[in-house]
Amino acid sequence: MRSWPVLMAVMLLFVPPQQVLADDGQTGARANDLGVYHTFDEMVSELQNLTAAHPDILRMESIGKTYEGRDLWAVKLSDNVTADEAEPNITIMGGIHAGEIIGVEVALYILNSLVENYTTNSTIGWYVNSTQIWFVPMLNPDGHIYYEQGNQWRKNRRPNPGGTYGVDLNRNFGHLWGLEASHNPPDDDYCGPFAFSENESQAVSKLVTDHHPVITLSYHSYGQYILYPWGNSINQEPVDPRLSQIAWNMSQAMPGGRQYMPMYAREMYSATGDTDDYFYMNLSILPFTIELTTSNRPLDTAVPGICADNYGPVLYVLNYTVGAPPAPPPKRSLSIEGPEKFNATFFTERYLDFTLNNTGEMPEDVSISILSNNTAWKEPGSMSLSVNRVNLQPGKSTIVKVKIRVPEYFPPDTPVGFYLNATADRGANCSKHFILNVDVFRQIFTDFRTDEPLFYVNPGAVFKGNLTVYNFGNVAESLNVSLNLSDGRYEGRLPDQFHLRPGENGTVPVAIHINQQLPARRTILLTILTRSPDGFFVNEHNMTWTIDNVVDVRLMPETSNVTLKERETVTVHIGIENRGNTWQNGTLGLSNDTASCLLDRTQISIPPYTNATANLTISGKRGSRFLTLTFYSNWSRLEEKVDYTIKANETGTTAPYDWTPLLLFVLILVVLAVGLVLWWRFVEVPARPRRKDGQ
Repeated sequence: MRSWPVLMAVMLLFVPPQQVLADDGQTGARANDLGVYHTFDEMVSELQNLTAAHPDILRMESIGKTYEGRDLWAVKLSDNVTADEAEPNITIMGGIHAGEIIGVEVALYILNSLVENYTTNSTIGWYVNSTQIWFVPMLNPDGHIYYEQGNQWRKNRRPNPGGTYGVDLNRNFGHLWGLEASHNPPDDDYCGPFAFSENESQAVSKLVTDHHPVITLSYHSYGQYILYPWGNSINQEPVDPRLSQIAWNMSQAMPGGRQYMPMYAREMYSATGDTDDYFYMNLSILPFTIELTTSNRPLDTAVPGICADNYGPVLYVLNYTVGAPPAPPPKRSLSIEGPEKFNATFFTERYLDFTLNNTGEMPEDVSISILSNNTAWKEPGSMSLSVNRVNLQPGKSTIVKVKIRVPEYFPPDTPVGFYLNATADRGANCSKHFILNVDVFRQIFTDFRTDEPLFYVNPGAVFKGNLTVYNFGNVAESLNVSLNLSDGRYEGRLPDQFHLRPGENGTVPVAIHINQQLPARRTILLTILTRSPDGFFVNEHNMTWTIDNVVDVRLMPETSNVTLKERETVTVHIGIENRGNTWQNGTLGLSNDTASCLLDRTQISIPPYTNATANLTISGKRGSRFLTLTFYSNWSRLEEKVDYTIKANETGTTAPYDWTPLLLFVLILVVLAVGLVLWWRFVEVPARPRRKDGQ
């Protein structure tokens, strides 16, 4: 036997009893206030609520009464909770010693955890469905309530001879009763007047006899041990080797660094009449006592961690009892992720991306389709998918693009449901529902059209056309339309309002009158102003035309037949009229007989719609002649013929002879003669050689 557990047990004997509820910093706690720890009433209420919420797997029943008349409550956890099935039983107990209140919390925590994970964890579901688990979270209600009232207490509350109270319930069971336990009633380990003298020990014995467990777990405190038989020093025969094996594996199931030590119970200290030796020797049960943590009442903040640390050993015990759950069939499942709602305008196409996931464990050949609950989407092309069939490996996904085409003039605020369906050949399927809401769309268009397209118009032109107002939106409209022409007027009666349903249009004939005498290149603006009475829509539509170049020049001499006398001069007024809308910059000239005619101006510039004048002077010899007036401009070429006749004077004398040619001839002769003389004078003539004398 190891000596250090014995030494620890001896040291514990010298710890003085405490008469107030003050353990590990919990000084000053009021009676009936246990913080995170359950009182008896709180425990009963929690068990009642839990069983009411899960009647299919939980049954609460009283297995006996305490000396003070309280129920000893047990809860059965199993899939067929009302039947006693041929399945292995497991019993989990806590609180057999009144002041060891952490044991109650661990038992309750394990019960709650198994219930909460029953439907979500297939392994937990297998354990619960394959066993019958009995929980007795508080084996000593009378002692626990006495502890709640502020007393440090261990035993139950049955009166003893001599005015003392209580029996240590874990010394009252039948195996070797009283051999290594106190028979002195005031002592904490008083074993009672005889074995099974107490209601609580009788109830537990009946429970494990009627529902024979494979394994029992009893939670005590403290020491951080996992104990198994023998707990007494009398039995020396070897025990079932499974006990040490299970205890070791329970320890390994705890988090690293917080594992409890597995050992024989008597290595802590020896005792008789405890539950484990009785269960093992008399009922062939594999029993274990877990000495929790390092105090009977750890700090409130430490309780969740202590409970969680002890959950793994219970799962190991369940696995040991019924084995690991059979491997489930391969999971086959699909899922679709994507938008739940989207908006669109009518007569548009929306593209939505959805992700198809293979969330199962097997490859899947998946067919994809889309449906709508609205008949407007029955037309071909109103819905389409980027892919209709795909092979997906486990854990893989693919993008499915959905094209939704909104019909023309579809009414707004009409939710439309769509269903994107994915069905695998081997049964896995899923569906994604999403909703389309078509937005209100208001669009008005106005147009003025003539029989032929016009770009250039003449001043004073009149042309006819049709003013049309279109409702391209998806709501009915009542519209006021007005026209304004910048240089002209229109004829046509516009209605007070155009009442148009979606897709409708209204047409009114209109005649356009362009003002006279407009300059070339002037822009004519037709403004069509459309308003909705509610002020939502105001649109100004402008149409423009350009005034064409109009060239119309008139050359108008005041007469085309002139008669005059010799040596008489006549002036003829020439008018040049610009009836067009462009400036006329040109040259006025004469042709044919121009010797007797002269213009006072030749460069002419005439603004649109104005006149210019020039004077033609005629004089000369008698005879009949004609001349031609010409006007050349940047835009035109004009000619006008003017006939004129010059008659003799009334005296009958002829006009003086024109000596100009003769004088010109004489002048030429004089010039020649002078030139000859000068040449003779200044040009050296060679001298003749002289003849010598005598020759």
